[in-house]
Amino acid sequence: MVRPFARHYDSIYSDKDYQSDIAVLTTLCGEKLTACRVVEIGAGTGNHTVRLARLVQELVSIEIDPDFAEMAQLKIRDAASTNIDFQAVPLEKLPSFDFDGAAAFFNVLNYISPEHRQSFIEALAARLKPGSWFVTDLWNGELVLLDPPRPETREKKHGTTSVRQEITPILDTLTGTVRLSYNIEVAQKGSTECFIEELIMHVWRLSELENMLKQAGFADIEFRDRRGFPAAANDGSWHVWMCATRR
Repeated sequence: MVRPFARHYDSIYSDKDYQSDIAVLTTLCGEKLTACRVVEIGAGTGNHTVRLARLVQELVSIEIDPDFAEMAQLKIRDAASTNIDFQAVPLEKLPSFDFDGAAAFFNVLNYISPEHRQSFIEALAARLKPGSWFVTDLWNGELVLLDPPRPETREKKHGTTSVRQEITPILDTLTGTVRLSYNIEVAQKGSTECFIEELIMHVWRLSELENMLKQAGFADIEFRDRRGFPAAANDGSWHVWMCATRR
C-alpha cells in the first residue's frame, strides 16, 4: 500500500509552481532542448515529468522511492505521454547512456548522502554526451549551516482537500544534515487522515559540488539565485539553481 505522504503528495505541494521550474530549464538550455534525449533524476510523483516530456523528444525518468514511482507511473499513464521511459532504478544502475541533458528538480541532490555523492556524479558524467547539460536546484550548504530552516506551519486547500503541515527541522552540523519532521493532517470528504513523514536533507557546499563536477568532466558551472532567477547566486542565496556542461 502506498504510504500517506505519497498518496497526498500533490495536495501537500499544491502550491508549488512546477511549470516555473520547467521555464527555468528552458531559459538555461534554450534551443538545446529541441530534439533532446533527456534523463530526469528523481521523478517524485511525476509532476515535472509530464511537463518536461512535452518539450523533449525522449525522456527517461527514474525514481527509486517505490511509492513515488507507483504514483508517477499512474500520472504518466493518465497524461498519455508516449515519449517517457520510466524506470524505478538509481542512476548508477540505469542501462541507458548518451543523453543530451539531465535534470533533477526539487532538491534531489540534497537527498544524496555523502558516501554516495562520488558514485552519483561519476554515473551522471558517464551517461551524458560531450556538450550536454545538467540542471538542478539545491540548498546552498554554506547558508543552511549559518541560517538553518525554522519550524513552521503551512495550511493550504487543494480542491475539496485541506492540508495542515507542521514542519520541525533539526540541523546536525556534525553530519551536515537537516532532519525534517512533517506532522501532516489531510481533511477531505468528511474524513481526516493524520500522519508523520521524516526526510533527511544532506547539505552540499557549493564549492564542494563544483569541485566534484569539475573532476568528473564538467565545465561552465553556474549558480543562479532561485528566487531572483536568472540573477547569479550571491551571499544571500539560500536556494540555488545550478547548470553545468559535460566536456
